[in-house]
Amino acid sequence: MTSSPQFTGTAATPFQLTAVTLLLLATHNAYAENKDSAVELPKVEVTTGEIDKNGYIELEKQPEVGKLNVPIQDTPYSIEIVDKDFIKDTGAKTIQDALLYSSGVYAGAFGLDTRGDSAKIRGIDPSQYVDGLRQLYGFYNTVRPNVYALESIEVLKGPSSVLYGQGELGGIVNSVSKLPKEEQQGEIWAQYGSFHRKQLAFDVTGPATEDGKLLYRVVGLERDSQTQVDHVDDDGFFIAPSLTWRPTDDTSFTVLFNRQMNTGQVSAQFLPQSGTLDRGPLGYVGSETFVGEPGWDKYDREKTEVTLMFDHSFTDNWSFSTTARYTESSTYTREHYTTAYAQVDPEPNGDMNRVITTADRHTRIFNLDARLQGEFDLGVTNHTVAIGVDRQDAVWETENSGFAASTPLNLYDPVYGNFDPSVLNPTNPNDNQIRQVGFYVADHMEIGPVVISAALRRDWAKNTLLAEVGENVTSDENETTGRIGVMYRFENGFSPYASYAEAFTMNLGTSEESTLKPTTGKQREYGFKYLSDDKSLAITAAYFDITQTNRVQAGDEPDGVEQTGATIDGWELQVNKRWNQFETQFSYTDLNADNGETGERLPYVSEKVASWWNKYYLNSNWRIGAGVRYIGNNVGRDYGDGAGPKVPPETLYDAMIGYSYKNWDFTVDAKNLTDEEYVSWCRGAGRDCGFGERRNVTANAYYHF
Repeated sequence: MTSSPQFTGTAATPFQLTAVTLLLLATHNAYAENKDSAVELPKVEVTTGEIDKNGYIELEKQPEVGKLNVPIQDTPYSIEIVDKDFIKDTGAKTIQDALLYSSGVYAGAFGLDTRGDSAKIRGIDPSQYVDGLRQLYGFYNTVRPNVYALESIEVLKGPSSVLYGQGELGGIVNSVSKLPKEEQQGEIWAQYGSFHRKQLAFDVTGPATEDGKLLYRVVGLERDSQTQVDHVDDDGFFIAPSLTWRPTDDTSFTVLFNRQMNTGQVSAQFLPQSGTLDRGPLGYVGSETFVGEPGWDKYDREKTEVTLMFDHSFTDNWSFSTTARYTESSTYTREHYTTAYAQVDPEPNGDMNRVITTADRHTRIFNLDARLQGEFDLGVTNHTVAIGVDRQDAVWETENSGFAASTPLNLYDPVYGNFDPSVLNPTNPNDNQIRQVGFYVADHMEIGPVVISAALRRDWAKNTLLAEVGENVTSDENETTGRIGVMYRFENGFSPYASYAEAFTMNLGTSEESTLKPTTGKQREYGFKYLSDDKSLAITAAYFDITQTNRVQAGDEPDGVEQTGATIDGWELQVNKRWNQFETQFSYTDLNADNGETGERLPYVSEKVASWWNKYYLNSNWRIGAGVRYIGNNVGRDYGDGAGPKVPPETLYDAMIGYSYKNWDFTVDAKNLTDEEYVSWCRGAGRDCGFGERRNVTANAYYHF
């Protein structure tokens, strides 16, 4: 067991970030003025009035870190790309915000959440990846990626473990990092918004040498923000410099460094059903209610990681790529929550019993993926292939873990300071390690209008419980998974398809001091994709049937887990249309998700979700956007005492307005425009619940150079 690492640095102040930005700007200006060492750069004009050729339509794009260089339109599987323009237009502050308008996705199931990004893809928690490598193992043990550091977000719906290593059955959310570009460019971004949110960021990239063989990029951000919950902050800092070296036209090396630190508290307060979903003894409890102790409760997170990328082209048709990343992350949790999890209601005077808990979690991850990619013709067939191997090594350590009964607090008139942390008797639970090696082969074959895409993967994995006392407990797992899809592409742009896929995922964490079993499953999918000749209309639709075993879900304790099964079937639809100055995106998801045994609904899954986002350019300078989101009802967990409560549906509205002038761009965006105060989840009959995100408005100023 290693000792607890502590924060060794301090986040840069906005003034320091500004100084760094101005230094980079001065460097850029000196570089541009030196005509002997660089080309003269034209002045950048922000031309938001000129709509991109495709706008939000992504079917012709290839996933940035895909193992196969095939456009989405030609794949017999469901893939969606959310680019940085859509993220900016909708005012997304987190990854879960960015997925609010995606079909097949129920994002933000746990409302405002400082712990991480929650999303259900086809009713199942997805695996979370960054640059094609798995990023999240376990829970409460890392820092969520900041969307400003991302170029785009890829949503691969359904099993993708064959191509992307381990992958949940519902899908993968893969974040694509911003990397160096050949063209000198940059921006400074200032933001102010609801709950005293103050944020300053910059993004600068371009050539670092005369010959353009060395490129650089630096992305940084600092945030000082409160939240809708009293005494809960969401402060954050990150710096992400990267360098790309291209010694030849066929070879490139990229190194990306990422340092993040977030400080604050846990926003989820685990309030009782009586007072949130139902009227309590003295009425309803507000979403601002904080049941912890100011100055003691905290949820501080830090992460340091280095990613290396190597690409080499042997010929025009064959190349080799490797991505490797090492990550160290730590979280320090001091938290109170109510005893609602134990089916305890508030007293008639509003008093509510609490528990006090503490834990320090540390994660070390090394991931590697290496693959050979190629294209060749064989008879009447054209092949795009990938042959690769990946390795995952993740260790999860927990120290200073304590749990005890604490003093009561009045939910309607909280008075803080009456608590005693000495009641805790922290221990060091067993640690957990996963080691896995996988070998995969994928072939995308085209025979005229026919597409046949197949892949096969073999995994060798070990899940070890690193015992504090006694011998380690190890489980060995070997699994073969595959997928196959068939598509026919008609000349009018209509492409129906059918596919079958399997998934296998090792799980880091423990349940009752035992290692978690791998999650496995299979899916059948039938759908179509349509792209009009003028690229102004795109339609994707799919029906899916999923069977899953050993899925991981929340247990009886707020940070506990258990494993169960699931069966899911349903369909999803997404329509994108562009008319001159107007763009619209509509999505709808309808599914049935149950535990596969008793037929009870899966918890925290909204089985019907619809969204509609629109953007209109008034002239060359002004633009407006508006969206509506419908979230169907969901249910809490069943603890054996009857089905959990049904959380009613909600309809929410979003909006934005933007104005551009020369190098400046100004926007104002609003989430939950009507400020609905609603419960978004509950965890069982008569137990705890949480609120959705209240109205959040931000004003933004961008300066491009």
